[in-house]
Order: sequence, then C-alpha cells, then structure tokens
Amino acid sequence: MIDIHCHILPEVDDGSRSLNESIEMAMIAKEQGIKKIVNTSHFHPDFRYKKGEELLKELNDFNNVLKENMIDIEVLIGNEIYYTKDLIKQIDSLDFYTLNNSRYILIELPPTNFPNDLCTIVHELKEKNYIPVFAHVERYIEVQESPNLIYEAIKAGAVIQINSQSVLGKSGKELQKICNTLISRNMVHIIGTDAHRSKRRAPIFSDAHEYVSDKYSKEVADDLFIKNNTLIINDEDLNLTQPYEVEVKKKGFFSKLFKL
Repeated sequence: MIDIHCHILPEVDDGSRSLNESIEMAMIAKEQGIKKIVNTSHFHPDFRYKKGEELLKELNDFNNVLKENMIDIEVLIGNEIYYTKDLIKQIDSLDFYTLNNSRYILIELPPTNFPNDLCTIVHELKEKNYIPVFAHVERYIEVQESPNLIYEAIKAGAVIQINSQSVLGKSGKELQKICNTLISRNMVHIIGTDAHRSKRRAPIFSDAHEYVSDKYSKEVADDLFIKNNTLIINDEDLNLTQPYEVEVKKKGFFSKLFKL
C-alpha cells in the first residue's frame, strides 16, 4: 500500500519530533503493509517549516537511515500546501513540492475561513497545470453540513483524500459518518494516514483497508489505498467512478416549526 499523506520526516514541521520517532513511524508503517510514503510536510505562510532543498536533503538522509536499519520503505517528496487567497497568484514563485513531483498538489483548506469557491480554486489550479488533491475533507464543518460541496469540487476536477483514522472512527463518530457518506457516493479517491507521531496519530492503514473492504468491497478498498495512490505518484490520470450527490431532504412545515 502507498500512503500519500504523512508527516514522517523528523523535525521539519509539526510531525515527527525526532529521528527515533520517525524510525518508529516507519516500522509501524511497514507492519501496516505500507511500501511507499509521500512525506507531505506542511507548507504554511505563517510558520518557518523546512522546505525546498533543505527538505529534500532531510528526505534523502532519512531514506539512507531506513536502508541502514533494513526498513523496506521508500519515502518520497511532497508538501501539504495551506490554501490562502494569494496562493494561486504566488504559486509560481513558491518553493514547494507536489506529490512525488507530479501534477498532483495536496491542498489543506483553512478550517476557520473555509473558502466558498472550491470550484474556482480547482479551475485556477488546473489552469496552472496542477491537479488539486483536497486533504482530509471530512474534518471541515462545512463539508459535514453540506457534503455536496465535495461533489461539486470533484465535477470541477478535484481529487479527494480522507484520513484512515477518521474512517475507523478514531477521530470521532461524526467524522466516520461523513467518511462513509462520501465513500458510498464515490466522493473519495484516496485514503492516507496523515500520521504525525508514532503513538498518537500513528500511520495506521491495514485496519482501515479491512474496514472499507468489509463495508464496501475489496475492489473499492484497493482503489483508495493502492491503485489511485500509485497512479498519483506515477503522475498518471485517475480513472474515477462517477460520483453522485447526497439527497437533501426537504423539511416540511412542522419540522421547520419545531426545528426537527
């Protein structure tokens, strides 16, 4: 399996706090059946996280450490880019990495200022020859309340990622519920760990794959954990299943009156 959203490199952002913790995370990932990990360090305008050549050196050094410790995992380069209203305008001058240097760009949306123009963002990024991958969409209140925001973003050309911990209900039942709503309507394309630690928020994957296999099918699980992730790191086009909207039930007079 391939994890395309992980903060495994030591001391480069708010993820792993030490080399030992990164090694522990890699060992857990190996036990979970993960063969490749895209390190998606935060790229945020308000924080001085490592980036560019400095980040690439950290990645190469860590891959050497994995080989020395005979941990059969390859870590690939990437960033999780925090969306701001100036991102599109500045993107050509920013020192960030797409997912394994592909066209796919992992985007984190601002939780306290969620953009109301997702489709416009998708179109503008595509005009710049990027394919936006919206990270952990289940965490946003706006998506929980209006899942069809994701349907519209997909129709515009976005790729959607959710977290394995959310799928398993480890981040709360509400997040698990929206994950199931989205998966059941073909509105999820990738599941990643978004792992930050070796204990809390560890790179748990196999249990989530089993959960999706049992609830939906092995084919669906393999698409979300292996096939689509492989296509992304190889910079190939995804062959996505047609999504369908969540039916919005109209409230009658009495339900409005009593706010049911």
